[in-house]
Amino acid sequence: MKRLYTLLAAFVLTASYAGAQVVTERCWHLDKVQFMEHKQDFWRSHKMFSTSARPVSLFTGGYYNLTEFTYGFGLKVITTPYSHNHLGVTTVNGWRFGNGLALGLGVGYLKYNYDDDNDGWMLPLYIDARYFIGSQKNKFFVAADGGFLFNFENFKEQARYVLNPQVGIVIPVSKSTHLSFAAGLYTQYDYDFFKRPDAGIRDSFINLKLGLMFGK
Repeated sequence: MKRLYTLLAAFVLTASYAGAQVVTERCWHLDKVQFMEHKQDFWRSHKMFSTSARPVSLFTGGYYNLTEFTYGFGLKVITTPYSHNHLGVTTVNGWRFGNGLALGLGVGYLKYNYDDDNDGWMLPLYIDARYFIGSQKNKFFVAADGGFLFNFENFKEQARYVLNPQVGIVIPVSKSTHLSFAAGLYTQYDYDFFKRPDAGIRDSFINLKLGLMFGK
């Protein structure tokens, strides 16, 4: 009898274990199916969200215009003309490439307070090159302007070369309009700087720019 009870107990335990295994496997299978369905739903919703919330890109390529107000103050007080501070407006028309690079041609008007008692003006004509970094909504950029400053009243004496490396950020305000802020080092060289070493005059400014970029 003891042996019979032992066999019955072993049979019951074996059947219970087998049943538990089947239930466990079925539950695991259902959980796996539900998990996969949930994962697919998650990625579908995430993809839809990412597509609908994708920020406006500056890297689509095409024509752009950048118009900025600019202010520069001299790094130190010196007595040479056009060295204290300037205030003006510039505009660049150019082309954005699909890799973040943009090239354009700029022109503007700068009003100088060039000594304690006098004012003057300059017209900048320059090439603008800039590179936008990353794919986020607000994009940082590095830029460099290089060109020529001239004045029709006294071209030979007041003409200058100019170089302006800068860093900045653009913030979208609409699909085709971005707010632009930049800061840089604005350095101008006397017209004869590269011809006569003893005649070179170099004036440096910290310049700040605020403007709007228009494009597709």
